[in-house]
Amino acid sequence: MFAAGHDADLLVAGVPAAARVVREARLAGIAACEVLAGPGWQPSAATRSETERLCGPMPVLFGNNPARPLARVAVIRGDALPPAHAIADAVAGRNEPVDGIEIASGHGIDEAIARAIAAGQDAVDRLQVAGRNILRSTAKPTDGIVSRYINRPVSQALSSVALRFPGFRPVHATLGTAVIAIAMFACLLLGGEWGLVAGALLFQAASIFDGVDGEISRATWRTSPEGARMDSLIDAATNLTFLLGTALNLQMQGRIIGASLGYTGLVLLAMGLFLIGRASARSNAPFSFDLVKEHYRAKGAARNRKQGSALGPMAGSESAIDEKPSQIMQWLTFMTSRDFFALVFALLIAFGFATLVLALFAIAAAGWLVAVILALVPKHA
Repeated sequence: MFAAGHDADLLVAGVPAAARVVREARLAGIAACEVLAGPGWQPSAATRSETERLCGPMPVLFGNNPARPLARVAVIRGDALPPAHAIADAVAGRNEPVDGIEIASGHGIDEAIARAIAAGQDAVDRLQVAGRNILRSTAKPTDGIVSRYINRPVSQALSSVALRFPGFRPVHATLGTAVIAIAMFACLLLGGEWGLVAGALLFQAASIFDGVDGEISRATWRTSPEGARMDSLIDAATNLTFLLGTALNLQMQGRIIGASLGYTGLVLLAMGLFLIGRASARSNAPFSFDLVKEHYRAKGAARNRKQGSALGPMAGSESAIDEKPSQIMQWLTFMTSRDFFALVFALLIAFGFATLVLALFAIAAAGWLVAVILALVPKHA
């Protein structure tokens, strides 16, 4: 129940408020739903389409005059946006009264609706706060320091703007990252120090903008394996074109040592990718750039299980502590995260250390190739 139609149609983190409530009602196990929003209201096209996408098999009606069912109903105040578990508990009578949910029947339905309308006045501010909270929750628990304090606040601000447009989808943000990558490569190919600096800054911009598609997909429930695969491919292509473009830029400037280091790193990287691809083809497993991380993660988990079995029933909280990722795994994840090296490389290039950037890349590529080989070596008993 919304006090006004514009509240029901208001985009909350990219999804109309009415559609968000309908989704939670479906997840709570509600059999059917009727969305009411004041006299004369007709849902917008976005509200209808998003409700249809999120309601699943649950029947949904839009109207101005509520039906009079014989059974009890849950009168849900739309601007409260209660989660599914709160709705389910309220229907089952398993909790204390929840703000925004009232169970009623018969003539009590009219009274509950009147109370919901009275409490739902001036709902725009509350819905906007809810939208900001939803977008804030799209951050990943695995975000590193750079992403958490630099990239994520900027990307979430960009996502907030993008989500104000009903037709904006995660794929549009993914394509936006690709456009930034193309501009980055073009700047690097222009040659000269300014092209190098501009390309490095655009590389950092691509790293920041890369978070937008994921934030939008999580905020609007549009995640998909295809979208994740496309995002990963564009990320990898952006990284490779940046390194290749930097090497070409240095070569055009006559800085052969730096360019040679870049080409060496790219060759080592290609060798590692070839080994991963061949191993994936032999095992009919999907190609994954995270082979090394997954290998050491599994190795750490196996070590923790072995220690836990050795400690036996006396393990207690100590075994729980051992279940944390190893320091090697934590540093490997941090040092190879794109947000970290994009910022470091951009700063180094901006201060004139492009050759150092490619030297670090060549060393990292060599170490990564060794780690790939070790991860692929068959284990013998």
